[in-house]
Amino acid sequence: MKDDEEVQAKLMAGAREVIEGHGEAALAGGLSLEEAARAWIDAGFEDTEEIDEWLSARCFSPEGAKRLEMAGITPEQAALRTSAGRAAYEETIGYKVAAGDLGLDEARRIITTAFWDS
Repeated sequence: MKDDEEVQAKLMAGAREVIEGHGEAALAGGLSLEEAARAWIDAGFEDTEEIDEWLSARCFSPEGAKRLEMAGITPEQAALRTSAGRAAYEETIGYKVAAGDLGLDEARRIITTAFWDS
C-alpha cells in the first residue's frame, strides 16, 4: 500500500510541475494547481509527458483531452490551428474542442485535410 501512495504522490508532484510550467491558462476554470493535477489524473492521464503534450496543444481541459483521445485524435493533431467552428477565432483544435466551439467530426475533417495536403 505504501508503494501505491508513493507512486500517486510522485504522479501528483509531476502533474503539478507540468501544469505550472504551462502557466495560468492550464488552470482551467480557476482551479488550484492541486485541483488541476487531480483532474488530469482522475481523467485517466497517468503519464506527465502525455499531460504536457495535451497542454502544449492548448487543450487545457482533461475532459476535452480525453474526448479527443477517445476519438483517436493525438495531441500532435490537436495542436493544429484552425478558425473553423462555432466561433471564428483562430486557435488549436484541442482548445476549440475543449471549449465546445468545434465538434469532433469537424476536427477529424480538418486533421484529414491537413494530412492529405501536406
